[in-house]
Amino acid sequence: MLIAPLPDNEEQRLARLSGLSVLDTLPQQAFDDISALAQAICGTPIALITLIDRDRQWFKSRIGVDLTETPREVAFCSHAILHPGEPMVIGDTLNDQRFSDNPLVSGPTKVRFYAGAPIVTDDGFALGAVCVIDQQPRELSPVQLDALNRLSALVATLLEHEKARKQESARTAEAVSRQHEELSAMAVAGLDLLVYVDRNCIYQHVNDTFLEYWACTREQIIGRSLPELVGEQAFKDLIQSKFEHALAGQTSHYHRVTRFPGRGLRHVQVALIPARNSQGAITGVVFRAQDVHEIRQREAHLRETVSLLEQKTLQQERFIHMLSHDLREPINAINNFSSLLASDHHAHLPAAGRKYLGFVRASGARMGALLDDLLRFIQLDKHALTTEQVDLHSVMAQVQADLAPTLTNGASKLEVLKLPFVQGDPALLYNLLRNLVANGLQFTRPGVPAHVRVMAERQAGFDLIHVEDNGIGIAPEHQEAVFDMLKRLHLRRAHPGSGLGLPIARRIASLHGGYLTLKSAPGEGSRFTLRLPLAHGIPNESPV
Repeated sequence: MLIAPLPDNEEQRLARLSGLSVLDTLPQQAFDDISALAQAICGTPIALITLIDRDRQWFKSRIGVDLTETPREVAFCSHAILHPGEPMVIGDTLNDQRFSDNPLVSGPTKVRFYAGAPIVTDDGFALGAVCVIDQQPRELSPVQLDALNRLSALVATLLEHEKARKQESARTAEAVSRQHEELSAMAVAGLDLLVYVDRNCIYQHVNDTFLEYWACTREQIIGRSLPELVGEQAFKDLIQSKFEHALAGQTSHYHRVTRFPGRGLRHVQVALIPARNSQGAITGVVFRAQDVHEIRQREAHLRETVSLLEQKTLQQERFIHMLSHDLREPINAINNFSSLLASDHHAHLPAAGRKYLGFVRASGARMGALLDDLLRFIQLDKHALTTEQVDLHSVMAQVQADLAPTLTNGASKLEVLKLPFVQGDPALLYNLLRNLVANGLQFTRPGVPAHVRVMAERQAGFDLIHVEDNGIGIAPEHQEAVFDMLKRLHLRRAHPGSGLGLPIARRIASLHGGYLTLKSAPGEGSRFTLRLPLAHGIPNESPV
């Protein structure tokens, strides 16, 4: 297990965290709502809002775990805060040497997937993270990662707002103590709307924020009664019982949407707090109205994002069903009927008819192969990754057997050198290597027999699997395009195929926590390199 190093600004970061006075506070609904949104958006069983203290990781909010904190040395989020500008995603913890033997991975928690977006203050201090956790490997889409970033930004805003609110409350408490029998000097500055009403429901004090929101003056408010200004019926329906509870020593809350002359329609969270003098006697009620409009708008936006993700998932499932059934049926009919025509009536067809029938059969087969590749690409994200110890020599033997017709028809050569054992999904790794080898056998130079070599090396915590060929090569400006399923560099009649082999190969590499790169030049062949995180506890290489 690799313990995360301390950030360069660690002491200043800890001071910033301490200044928020949030550690070891009670749960708050606003933070729990954000955790619930993170869980819903990412589809994980666990969602947390974490804060990294000097020796511990403390959870401000938690869903799916009973722990309230962990030692800092085992905390994934202590790694995430080292890069404040980007989320940290661990697709499979067993393939990451930093975490593979972490007690949270090997112990009862069985963490296999982690994604955390750092909570960064306006002055650049990473205090913790909004993170999601699963007990099986997975990935997040760009939309989900963006939502996670937005949630972490929302938490940072909430923390600052809570700090300002507490400071205002402290100033209010100081004013109460100073004035003994009445609150005549409540703090004027603050983010919240503050009002002091005495036991007879008479306004005694309002702060500047209240006046700004209501676009009025103190002279228009002080000395008037609460029922007079809010309306008798509104006072009875919404405020009276809560006001009486506050006079009895109990704090009450309510939420409402109010149209303020100075601000327009706003969501506000209102607290009715007993006001006491220095002897502890209740002298009236402090109304503190917190403007939560932006927070509610962000929550609504995130709910829309969740709904959009659900709609896109449903559309994808419908599209897959259409491909699997509605398109497969006519393609099968074309292939079946053209085969019958070729077998039963081939001799009766004129030369032109036999030629066109050949075109039909070739097009039908190509369409079927394209549909297979397209389905394979779409369903990769829905594929349950089955990771096990994989002998790449055995995989290449299967690839060689599958491509035997190509290798035996001419001088094409496939050379396989020593390959390692890796941790992965054998079916997907076969698909990846087959696509790379088939690509090398297909894109050949005129008059030059294809020669494809497969080899491996170990480098900086990765197994590097190289597949190189002596084919036509690819210009630097086109090398990323070969991994784009919407682009094709060569005419289909010159080089048959669906054009999806390389996009599929790169996606499979990503699902394994690795990536696929290309080095090539026109006329000099190509080298594809698959980088897989080094697997621990399995042999370095096959005995073959």
